[in-house]
Amino acid sequence: MPEHNTWFNYLGPHFYEFLARARELLGLSYIGHAPIEVQYVIGFLLVAAMILALLFVARRRITDVERALVPEGRLTPSSFFEAMVEGSINLMEQIMDREAARTFLPLIGTSAFVILFSNLIGLVPGFLPPTSNLNTTLAMAIVIFFVTHIYGMKAHGLGYFAHWFGPIRKWYALPLMLLIFVIEVVSHLVRPVSLSIRLMGNMFADHKVVTIFTGLVPLLLPVPMMLLGVLVCIVQTAVFCILSTAYIGLAVAPQEEH
Repeated sequence: MPEHNTWFNYLGPHFYEFLARARELLGLSYIGHAPIEVQYVIGFLLVAAMILALLFVARRRITDVERALVPEGRLTPSSFFEAMVEGSINLMEQIMDREAARTFLPLIGTSAFVILFSNLIGLVPGFLPPTSNLNTTLAMAIVIFFVTHIYGMKAHGLGYFAHWFGPIRKWYALPLMLLIFVIEVVSHLVRPVSLSIRLMGNMFADHKVVTIFTGLVPLLLPVPMMLLGVLVCIVQTAVFCILSTAYIGLAVAPQEEH
């Protein structure tokens, strides 16, 4: 039986058998080695399908040059995508230089779309936000972690690790250099953990609060909580993308800027 109050609870015993078989096929999760919650997997696949469908609709307008020249005065898939992309690139250009922002826009922009839609789907009664599961958020944070250091080494070579030893790199400062190096290593390893736990914790708490108020008073009281939930979804998306951009921007920036 599913532990969460989702629409899975109303699909009957035959569907529970399907869930049990799906868990056997998926195996155990990397986090905690517990059976994978199929609800989160289906939710993430649904989010991907929604984004692709909206992107397909928006692409039809963008590829039509005559229609694309005239701005739309209402919210449509194309205007939504344009606003998201414009907001993402403007935000990134405030953190890193323009060339780097354009280079990493596909990664940060995709993260923004996936996280935002994954957060918002949790406000729909009966659905779980995929971002309230640590397996999902940690996977995204690990991608940011590897991109940060791979492109950092690509930009500076082995000199990328020079600033990890501090500003004074002399033989007489060796003990201090080693201490700073250890602190830097720990701080870099903590980054994906903090990124993933922050997003997961906030979305898990937000979903639980909305679910509790909806269960207590299903008519009017949950409305303010759901509006607050929308704000939480947007803020957590922005926080993840801002921190990811800052980490990558520091890695690829010229060494003298550190």
